[in-house]
Amino acid sequence: MYRVYTDETVDRAIAKGLEELKVSEADVKIDVEEEGKKGLFGFGRKDAVVRLTVINPELKMYESIDALIARDAEQADSIVAEEEPEDDGASGPGSSDSSDSMEESENEEADVIEAEELAHVPAQDEEIDEEVHVQISIEEAAKQTRDYVERIIQDMNIERTSEVEVLENEVHIELFSPMAAKLIGKRGITLNALQEVAQQFFNSIYRSYGVITLDVENYREKRRETLENLAVNMSKKAKRIEGPVKLEPMPSFERKIMHHVLSGIEGIETYSEGAEPNRYIVIEKK
Repeated sequence: MYRVYTDETVDRAIAKGLEELKVSEADVKIDVEEEGKKGLFGFGRKDAVVRLTVINPELKMYESIDALIARDAEQADSIVAEEEPEDDGASGPGSSDSSDSMEESENEEADVIEAEELAHVPAQDEEIDEEVHVQISIEEAAKQTRDYVERIIQDMNIERTSEVEVLENEVHIELFSPMAAKLIGKRGITLNALQEVAQQFFNSIYRSYGVITLDVENYREKRRETLENLAVNMSKKAKRIEGPVKLEPMPSFERKIMHHVLSGIEGIETYSEGAEPNRYIVIEKK
């Protein structure tokens, strides 16, 4: 599912496409079909041509590009259809026109606040406040960590079940929930915070080295694909503008994915700047 856009420059053509599709550069694969030419005195000018192919799994659920573009209108129509007037009089100005956008904004803010609160959850609760003196197996530590995460999610009033798998020094906890989107949060912010808390708890009860990974509905693999595509898109942009491209802050394990992909692309260099948790990647043309 793709659409081709043209404009005076590649960047303007890409911006036009992103605006119409209402997506970010991480949601699409960007192919430059024509670089475009300025021409001389108006002669020989040629527009740049880019192809934007939707790769975000959630957006690919729409049957066509037109359906994707119209998704906000469809959602608005659905909301209006479900609304019932409270009385036969007209409501006051501004009483409901902006309620949907306000609710969406509040939900995003709630995700951020919730994630920040999770980041400050103590590594141990009252039931296991004493230091563990006896070495336990990684399997037992994994089980206790899974139970600890479940208690946190229970306090969030989210239905869930879970499975835990141990492979050498790696612990994978898979969560299942009808409220998966709330568990994940915007761009994984809630899931990442839960994973950080789980790692802290695990470290407090297991003396040897181990890595905790939390996942919901294969989100980690989908996010990896998104990051790999974003790395390619941004490397092309860095070459095009011949200047630094700064990405949004990411946790260290996501930055590693980006660095790995970018290390295989010729003609660019990457490095990280900033302090955790706001550390980000910078991409530059060599």
